[in-house]
Formats: sequence, C-alpha cells, structure tokens
Amino acid sequence: MIELLLAVVEEQNPIHKYCLSKHEHWTGRAACVQELRHAQRKLEVERLREFLKANPQYKYPGIALPNGKIKPLDVCWGMDKTYGTKGIC
Repeated sequence: MIELLLAVVEEQNPIHKYCLSKHEHWTGRAACVQELRHAQRKLEVERLREFLKANPQYKYPGIALPNGKIKPLDVCWGMDKTYGTKGIC
C-alpha cells in the first residue's frame, strides 16, 4: 500500500519527489516537504501582492469589470462619513 502511494506521489508532485530522493527517514521528508511548500506559498503570496499593487481595482469585489474597464467609484469611496464638506459623504 505504501509503495503504491509513494509511486503516485513521485509521479504527481515534484516537491515530494525531491524530498524522497534527499531524505531517507519520513520525518526528514515531512520537514523538507513542509519547508518547500511554505516557500512556494510565500512566492505565490508575493506574486499576488505585486499584481494587486499594479491593479488595485481587483482588490475590492465589484470594481473590476470585463475588458479591463473599471466601474466608476462613488464620490465617497474610501472616505469616512465625517470626511468632506456637509452634504457630501
């Protein structure tokens, strides 16, 4: 059973394959997989932050429209209700 699972993991996941080849004991393999997954997730989050910095309209739901158009924002968007002149915001 374990051999079958290891064969499936080796075919599908390069992280597991790398860690299986580097470490003999399962605890070393688990630590290796966890480290590499964390590094992969960190890169993914950084890439997402860069994208949102370049495209802030995708940060909030309902603002980004198809074909790269941006929904017009309300006059008071991003302001506190007490901010601005009387009657506005």
